[in-house]
Amino acid sequence: MKITARNALAIFLWLAMAFASFANTAFAQTVMQPPTGSPLRSEVLNAARPTFESETGGAIEFVVRRLNVAGDWAFGDVRLQRPGGGQIDWRKTKYAADFAGGMFDPSGSFFLVRRSDGVWTVVEFATGPTDIAWDSWRTDYKLPAALFER
Repeated sequence: MKITARNALAIFLWLAMAFASFANTAFAQTVMQPPTGSPLRSEVLNAARPTFESETGGAIEFVVRRLNVAGDWAFGDVRLQRPGGGQIDWRKTKYAADFAGGMFDPSGSFFLVRRSDGVWTVVEFATGPTDIAWDSWRTDYKLPAALFER
């Protein structure tokens, strides 16, 4: 077979697409869920906690629905509650008007944190959104969809 410039370009493009597919698959496979009680889980949740305590005006606990970590990124899908399982009175927070108007979903909050120099920092968060707040995070930071999946 004679290699022409056109054939070389086609081969190059095919290899580039194959490599990109492999790289995305390899990164997606590194997504893990840190087990309850693990140091990694504690680090990630403790990094996010002050943000949500500020948002709710008091101490909170997380009920974790999803916590995924991929390299230096972590995504959390959580429900907020007061310590010991108490409900948050959203009417006494800055979300009171949204809550009263049905534009606030108390069942879910989300966060995206990133580790840099060993320290986890909140990059994005959403308290009580009524839509998929994290979809733009995936594209804005060029993160794999698997980080946000169950």
